[in-house]
Amino acid sequence: MADVVAPSKIVEQSNWYGKKARNNRRFYIVMKTGEIVLAAAIPVVSVFGDAAFQRPVTALLGALVGVIEGVLNLGQYQQNWLVYRAAREALRREELLFSEGAGPYAQAGPQASQLFVERADAIISGENTKWVVAHQQPSKNVG
Repeated sequence: MADVVAPSKIVEQSNWYGKKARNNRRFYIVMKTGEIVLAAAIPVVSVFGDAAFQRPVTALLGALVGVIEGVLNLGQYQQNWLVYRAAREALRREELLFSEGAGPYAQAGPQASQLFVERADAIISGENTKWVVAHQQPSKNVG
């Protein structure tokens, strides 16, 4: 059964999750690194800057740290990255089991493709549920 190919729509969806995970990870790391650098600059500016320079620059740096943290929380980039990566890895595992006729596909016979689609759909549905839950949590804390 090693020559069996997974349905292309599911492979496309798996690739989409991989791309979204990479993009969210990259954005999160770049923004978080910038936030750390800006936060670390605040005490340096407050100690080594001249008086006219210290207050506005310190205020600006602090405001930028707050804005970056707000954007990261609003966009849920870290959570998206982790949820998308988990979905991608689960779909890749399912693709491997299917293509090799292993696990639940070993005895599935002609229904292997149907079983694969059903199991992949369960993974995607689970990811969608996790995404909704992750994006509802911030709104509970507001107000």
